[in-house]
Amino acid sequence: MSSYLWFMLAGSVLIFALYGLRCACAVRLPQLRKNAWGAALLSLLFSAAFGLVLARVAYALLMQELDFEYDGIAALEDLLRIDYDNLSFFFGGVGAVLGVLLANRLTRGSAVAEGMDAFAPFGALLVCLFRLGENAFGSYGAGTILPEGSPLTFFPFAVEISVDGGYSYWGWAVCSLSALFALIWAAVAFFRFRGIGRKGLSLTLTLFFLALPQILCESLRRRGMFWLFVHVEQVLCGVLLVAVLLLWILRSGKRLPFLRRWAPLLITLVCFGLLVADEFAIDGSKIGGIPHTVCYAFMCVVLVVMGVAGARASARWNAGQKE
Repeated sequence: MSSYLWFMLAGSVLIFALYGLRCACAVRLPQLRKNAWGAALLSLLFSAAFGLVLARVAYALLMQELDFEYDGIAALEDLLRIDYDNLSFFFGGVGAVLGVLLANRLTRGSAVAEGMDAFAPFGALLVCLFRLGENAFGSYGAGTILPEGSPLTFFPFAVEISVDGGYSYWGWAVCSLSALFALIWAAVAFFRFRGIGRKGLSLTLTLFFLALPQILCESLRRRGMFWLFVHVEQVLCGVLLVAVLLLWILRSGKRLPFLRRWAPLLITLVCFGLLVADEFAIDGSKIGGIPHTVCYAFMCVVLVVMGVAGARASARWNAGQKE
């Protein structure tokens, strides 16, 4: 465990150092060069503190872990017990973003949005780092069992899990897949930041396209936060997608026809309905007889449709179609 913590610490320091370097070298945005290294240091400290606190508290509340009526003050002692399987990754990410936001507010004044856009690719790299690190916890980073004879029984798609009695099986490498999606978007966000766009566009695009593939990854996960068979962090990612879409739509042109303006959100809501039906089919409790391979292939198609709808909404906002 100690080697894992040291690895995460070293990786985080490196990523925030790259963030500071990126700001210090921002030729076209001189406002970022001011206090570049101070902003990066404060971002590291605040994001670590806020991320850890929010991740632990959110897990305890969402999973109804605290019972003051029976445990009394001992419930607070349980809250201080931090382990890899009692943290909310989603709210850890929220805390990290809030920490960077506060650091930028304190060091950059009116250039907060530019600082957050500059952070976007490095935030994706942080997600990649911590998701990849979850593989250190064995089956916690693995998902559902792959069908026998699957051609995907190799890393980073799958990991081999050994159990008692010498038996082993191949499970989806959920954390590696999450890390891979985050790494791909980190590269996209880095070059997107170098382009011309509205303030806040790179950050919101990063939030959207980090949450979108995580819906698939959380569906594959076997251990984590559940309400019965409902994947809690999958629901949270869906809420984030809707929130970002609403931001783009509400700040784009009111002169647009109603259907054209709200089509991305309507498409996304229909897709959510399809995803719920798909999850019932995967669970088998309400809809049975459909192979999991078909269910997950269908889910990928639906997520692609949602991604196209989101890209369209962000492009319309970026084009400046507003009152």
